[in-house]
Amino acid sequence: MDLESRLRLERDLSPVGEFLASVGGRLVRREQDPLGVYWAVLQPHNRERAPFTARIVWTVYPHRPPSVHFAMEPGGPTTESAAWPAANGYRAPNDICKPFTAEGQGLHAEWATGQHAWSSTGNPLLFVLDTLQGDIDRVDGRRAA
Repeated sequence: MDLESRLRLERDLSPVGEFLASVGGRLVRREQDPLGVYWAVLQPHNRERAPFTARIVWTVYPHRPPSVHFAMEPGGPTTESAAWPAANGYRAPNDICKPFTAEGQGLHAEWATGQHAWSSTGNPLLFVLDTLQGDIDRVDGRRAA
């Protein structure tokens, strides 16, 4: 991750932390991870359900969408289906086929323009986390396996 991306990402972290705290989650940045890797702990609105942990990897912030996968805990492997939400477009444990992910954009060249194009305006990290939270809540925090 280049210096400009890192600085822009750091600028957007405060509102992200506030959002996650308001929904019972938190953002984790581990020192041993490469720059641009964050772990978001997302608590479903159904508090009886266990939280999800999303690994979010940015290569160029905010101009490209991140890679998003799920693990059981920060730093854990992203290969366990049980770590993933049972949401539409979430193909555990491989990818999320939606326009807000690098994987989705990579699979669908037609999403490069029009309504599905990645937008780098505003706070893209907050947008991704809000989208993940909404998708998790829509399935009541159910898991893929």
